Order: sequence, then structure tokens, then C-alpha cells
Amino acid sequence: MSDQYNTRQTLIQRIKANHDERSWEEFVRIYRPYIYAIIRNMNVATDDVDDLVQQVCIKVWKNISGMELTASHRFRSWLSSVTINCARDFFRKSARDAARVEKATDDESLHHMRSVDVPEIEEIAQREWEIHLTNLAMENIESLFTEQSIEVFMLSLEGLSAKEIAAKMELSENTVYYQKNRFKRRLVQEIAHLREELE
Repeated sequence: MSDQYNTRQTLIQRIKANHDERSWEEFVRIYRPYIYAIIRNMNVATDDVDDLVQQVCIKVWKNISGMELTASHRFRSWLSSVTINCARDFFRKSARDAARVEKATDDESLHHMRSVDVPEIEEIAQREWEIHLTNLAMENIESLFTEQSIEVFMLSLEGLSAKEIAAKMELSENTVYYQKNRFKRRLVQEIAHLREELE
């Protein structure tokens, strides 16, 4: 586990310094779902999403070596800005293309983009980042818990009470509380760890 954390902790530095393929593959595995989520939330047509994600990745690859990280300028903020700007460029190009064939007024995605302001896009990016971190954390800790503990926690997320979970899974309420709280504590720790490493 510590090797995995160390790898992630130096991932951005390794990419900046070496541009090596292995580091880049890990970057894409970790960050691609986040980039994808932002773009989908900006109402890009499904057929265009993968191409736009690829454009973002190429832009990151070309510009990451010149990016400066500080306490106030974190990597996640830079990545979301690159993603949002690529999407805006895509919409502007779509608007120009549509205007040439007099279809701009019929393009719903363009209307949507005009109606989405900067604070809303930033909120989308922040929300998607939190979801992404939680999903990564869940993947990282699943192997540390039994299927029963995971199911208890997932049922609690669905809004079932400890009593309902206990009855459904034929467990004592104390066992449900213990398993749920143990999983939750570890999940919170993992999210905090990922936030420190990946932002």
C-alpha cells in the first residue's frame, strides 16, 4: 500500500520530469474518469465526449511540464481549468461551424453552454472531483473488507437503518454499527489521503 501511495505522490513530478509512458498510463487511469465527468456535465454530445477527453489529455501532456504547483494552485484546479477551456473551445468551434450552415439556433448544446456560467461550471468540476475521489477510495479499500462489510455500508448509503440492515442480512444491530462505522472511518481516511496526493 505504501508503494502505491508513494507512486501516486510523485506521479505528477515524474510526468513533468520524464514524460515516461508508464507514468502517463497511470495518470490516464486515475484522471480520465474525472475529465470525462466534467465534459459530460457540460452537455457535450455523447459522440463527441471521447474525442474531447483525448484532446484534454493531449493538452495536459503538452503543457504539464510548464505547470507550477503551489499551495494555492493545486493540480486538480489546473486540470479542471484545462478541461473546461477545451470544452469551451469545442463549443466555440461548433458554433462557428453551425453558423456556416445556419444551424446555430437549433443546436441545443450551444444554448446550454451559453446558459452555463463560470461559477456553475466550477461547481460541477468540484462535485465531480468529490465523486471521483470517493470512487477511487472505495476501489482502494475494498480488498481490506469482507463482502458483508461492504454490503452493510452500501445499504446504509441507500438510507436503510441499522435495524433494517440487520434484519435483511441476519446480523445483530451491533455488528451492523461496527461494520458500517469501521468501513466509513477507513473510507474517510482514504479520501483524505487521495486528496493530499492527487489534488
